[in-house]
Amino acid sequence: MAFLLQANVVLSSLRTYGLLPLLIFICLAVALGVAASARKRLLHIPGYIGMALFAFVASLACGRLAGLQGIRGSPLGVILSILCFLLLSVSAGSVLAIFFFRPPLELN
Repeated sequence: MAFLLQANVVLSSLRTYGLLPLLIFICLAVALGVAASARKRLLHIPGYIGMALFAFVASLACGRLAGLQGIRGSPLGVILSILCFLLLSVSAGSVLAIFFFRPPLELN
C-alpha cells in the first residue's frame, strides 16, 4: 500500500512540476556516477578531459538545435533539450572526476 502511495505522489509531482525533478535527479546521478568511476580508476585523466570536452561541445550543439525555429516546442525539441542537460551533466561529472581520480599505486 505504501508503494502505491509513493507512486501516486511521484505521478502527481510529475503532473505539477513536469519533468524537472526527474531530470535533476538523473543529471545528478550521471554526474556522480562519472565521478565515482574515476574513484575506481576506470579511465585515465586524459580520457576524462576528452570526455568533458566532447560532452560539452555535443551539449552546445544539442542546445543550438533545440532552439531552432522549426524544432522549438516540438517533441524533438524537448528530447534535444533533455539530451543537452544530460550531456552537460556528463561534462560536469568528468570535471569532478579529475578531482576524484586516484593515481595508480607505484610498484617499487
